[in-house]
Amino acid sequence: MIKEIHLKNFRLFKEYNLQTKNSLVILSGRNATGKTSILEAIYLCATSKSHRTTSLDSIIKNNEEYAVCEIHSDKVYRMVISKLGKKVFINQKEITKMSEFIGKLNVVLFSPYDLNLIQGSKGDKRRFLDLEISLMDKKYLMASSAYKRLLRERNETLKNKMIDTTYLSVITNEMIPYIESIYKKRIEFISRLNEELKKISKELDIETVELIYNSTYDIQHLSRSFEEKQRTDFMTKVTNIGPHRDDFSILMNGLNAENYASEGQARTICLAIKLALKEYICQIRNQEPILLLDDVFAALDKKRISYITKYVIQSQQTFITTTSVLEIPDELIKNALVLRIENKKEI
Repeated sequence: MIKEIHLKNFRLFKEYNLQTKNSLVILSGRNATGKTSILEAIYLCATSKSHRTTSLDSIIKNNEEYAVCEIHSDKVYRMVISKLGKKVFINQKEITKMSEFIGKLNVVLFSPYDLNLIQGSKGDKRRFLDLEISLMDKKYLMASSAYKRLLRERNETLKNKMIDTTYLSVITNEMIPYIESIYKKRIEFISRLNEELKKISKELDIETVELIYNSTYDIQHLSRSFEEKQRTDFMTKVTNIGPHRDDFSILMNGLNAENYASEGQARTICLAIKLALKEYICQIRNQEPILLLDDVFAALDKKRISYITKYVIQSQQTFITTTSVLEIPDELIKNALVLRIENKKEI
């Protein structure tokens, strides 16, 4: 459970401090007042990533040199962001390996940006897989890092005017065990999510949601797959198959959600995926992750609001943003810490 949040020079906040012993915290205020920035800070200290930007220096308040976000939970997690990059600390001790920082604080975030799982690029889907599996499985993170290093080396080799095919073959053979490991763990992850999605789809009374992994190779015959793509690799000067090109499809009753889901359906499907992720984390870590719900109640009907309310009540701790507390069920408000965020504009 998060007990304190401290922000300094973080987006529009010069200084912000929040202390709570509540299992539910509701951040209320008009749009562009900084509510989402508070969730972003929690997410950063859990994953080292922002769900809103890939450029962390944009988080630093205008005319300042650095930003700080600090979360007090079972330990004190701190991130300092500057133009030079980021540094992370646990209990005031600097952590030099990011793999030893991420995943210590378990969170699941739902935000409007999650629509990218349906409406975004293949890269958005790969980032979802890589981040969520890495947070739970350090072996996956190591395999992914090793694969990316070899991939860069292979691509550099392909860019040479005279390609050394023997050396290219050596690199490819080194990549294969990592591809097999990454593929296996991604398939296992998607299979676990699909188990939960069957239950959640039924309880939310929506179309059955299913994730289908799309690989760019035959996992049983990886060497042959690379041989068949070699001519294309030579022509394009890049590696055309591998986990860096894989993605997944989201189906609703067997139809591709990217082509057939309305905006309302897309939003509910993404919410279902995040709730399935929450259940997955509970099983892997044997503890409830902290829920971060960014404007989740705004576009839901009463039945689905009732369902989300059940999840919130069962959760260890939840942070909710809303433009109006009138959107929040009375059952939740009576036990919540409700804070009004009054900043004039968000950067």
